[in-house]
Amino acid sequence: VVVNDKEEIFISDNRSHCVKVFSYGGQFLREIGGEGLTNFPIGVCINETGEILVADNYDNFHLTFFTQDGQLIYALQSNSTHFKCLDVALMDDNSVALASTDHLIYIYNYFRMHKLDHLFSHE
Repeated sequence: VVVNDKEEIFISDNRSHCVKVFSYGGQFLREIGGEGLTNFPIGVCINETGEILVADNYDNFHLTFFTQDGQLIYALQSNSTHFKCLDVALMDDNSVALASTDHLIYIYNYFRMHKLDHLFSHE
């Protein structure tokens, strides 16, 4: 769960394969992502430039970047597979900390992850 400066609440929904966005009053506003794009998301963050990062661990660990209104920017993939991931957090240096059921914390610098140009468009 993360909140932006427009008082919108972003919640990753593992079963619906998306991030659901609500107002502070609880009104549903929109969905970001979806099956095939953000499979089984485990967390959502907002980086320093305001992009929405959605983390999932379907097959390998993925980070998918969106604008706050839901436009796909690009997607990244780790070359490593993990046990089931539990949570993700964005760190001050733009690294991503990933908590896994193997009792380890994995740290990724997302600038060093593999870009998935062949699966997602970069607009």
